[in-house]
Amino acid sequence: MSRNAGSSSESSIPSPMRNLFQKSGSQAVYEMSETKKACVMRIDMPGCPESDLTYWVDDNNVHFFADEPAMPEYENTGRKYGGSMVFNPESYNVKKVKVKLINGVLWITVPKIPGKNAPIDVIERIIRY
Repeated sequence: MSRNAGSSSESSIPSPMRNLFQKSGSQAVYEMSETKKACVMRIDMPGCPESDLTYWVDDNNVHFFADEPAMPEYENTGRKYGGSMVFNPESYNVKKVKVKLINGVLWITVPKIPGKNAPIDVIERIIRY
């Protein structure tokens, strides 16, 4: 399994500070891994409820958005997350994408087209709004 972790190569966003309260596991905000059958993205979206997740597919793009609820009693307006990924249509079957938001972690699984032995060929895009 190969991995690509960190932040998008297309953006100039600096790497976030290390979470000093995290005791183990990857410190990356997102990770992309390749299995024999799929490309799997793991994206940290803390505080976002599953009910707030919006995603859609158009052509070979997967788009996603979710908002952390505001907490006025703490003067917190909530964080907003969103992005898009462009997949090689010759290697990945984007129409069969599976998307889950579990405990603030977004899992996006895009199956490979059988018989294709292509490396991860995904462009990540960060959407700011």
